Amino acid sequence: MKRFVTTTYKITTDKIKRHPLKFVMISDLHNVVLGKKNEPVFDRIKSLAPDAILIAGDLVLGKTDASLKPAAAFLSEAVKLAPVLYGPGNHEQRMKLFTKDYGGRFSAFEKKIKQMGVTYLENERMILKINGETVAVTGLDLPYEYYERGPVKGPGRTELEGLIGGPDKQVYEILLAHTPRYGDAYFAWGADLILSGHYHGGIVRLPFLGSIISPDLRLFPRYGYGEYRKRDGASPKKAGRRQRITGSEQIMITGAGLGEHTLPLRINNPRELIVLECLPKEV
Repeated sequence: MKRFVTTTYKITTDKIKRHPLKFVMISDLHNVVLGKKNEPVFDRIKSLAPDAILIAGDLVLGKTDASLKPAAAFLSEAVKLAPVLYGPGNHEQRMKLFTKDYGGRFSAFEKKIKQMGVTYLENERMILKINGETVAVTGLDLPYEYYERGPVKGPGRTELEGLIGGPDKQVYEILLAHTPRYGDAYFAWGADLILSGHYHGGIVRLPFLGSIISPDLRLFPRYGYGEYRKRDGASPKKAGRRQRITGSEQIMITGAGLGEHTLPLRINNPRELIVLECLPKEV
């Protein structure tokens, strides 16, 4: 059986007033099935009792011969456990854009999962009201050229605002931004918490060196894996998982993902389910 680890981040914020919130974040499943019908994943999520499940893209595998049934089956079980908010990755985007290669399969899939109760956020924002707390979740769908290999000038804050509007400073803002490549722009946009995947943890991770290579063949990618913090006007910095995150910082978390494709390689880089505990400042 393919195994995975659970990584928990505790985030203390003054935008959560009284009631702690818990989210599970999933990325880059790519049609992989862990155990029998992903039962170990669902058992773990059920034991966590999250307030919502956040998907940071690439649940599907965007290849012409790949089925959408594994992703649909996963979502049909996930919605029984908690509300599911799903931001697109490049594989979802590819299947939806290139209908010459993929036909209308993804549009049919999108319609089906919405009927299940999945909230698919394609440059859209959802306001969650949970136990008297307010959280905004935005799914970013960047123009597809931003996923091209080689040097690509990333989007600026103005372009992001054109795609998804501006953040609300009064509520806790979570941005589902599949590729971490443009982390600087996400911080500039103003998200309190940025959730990314795409790099599969750097495929190979080594002590002191961190993530070695991304799936788009970039060496030592910035924001390759883990937790990054930005305080006021300072530059974002890599942070240790064991430290509690305070409300005066913006946070970016890049997950290792639960699956892989094409290069099915993981060295010192286990599959990962992420848990986010958002705590009031006084807790």
